[in-house]
Amino acid sequence: MLVLLLAVLGVGGVLAFGLVSGDGEAAPDPGPATSVAPPASSPTPERSIPAPLPTRTVKPPTAKPPVTPSVRPPVKPAESAVELARRFVAQLNANNSAAATALGCASAKQVLPLLIKQWIEPPTKLTVGEPFGQQPTFGIPLAGTTKGSAVGGLMVVQKLSDEPLCVRAFTISPK
Repeated sequence: MLVLLLAVLGVGGVLAFGLVSGDGEAAPDPGPATSVAPPASSPTPERSIPAPLPTRTVKPPTAKPPVTPSVRPPVKPAESAVELARRFVAQLNANNSAAATALGCASAKQVLPLLIKQWIEPPTKLTVGEPFGQQPTFGIPLAGTTKGSAVGGLMVVQKLSDEPLCVRAFTISPK
């Protein structure tokens, strides 16, 4: 058993030395290689120097005609919180999350698509209730159906000094 253990440790040591010294590395075929003969006074052989790899000609990309982004007309600011809420709900009912998000406040434009995706699924038929609160923040009740279930919720509409009247957030829950 002792002899077998020493043999295994010896083979493992030789393999480990080969891996550490880099002689056991597998390298891709570098192509034709030229050998350099070692000088007569040098006792160690030098490695061969691989020939340069062939160069590849790369064609420059062809110029495509510039694409003019579709320009949406600016969203007309709502006159009242109820009007804005009705426009927002109309877009939710039409399953148009991009248009609904456009009615959101600048700081809410990243959150609104997530809320819409989480809570709204066609067929949707929501209606708005009477707003409560006062300038700059209004709460507007929501009621109707979405995802085939009766729901109720609340929309927050704000009018901050540097922004037009906009949807800050909304929530919907099953009744």
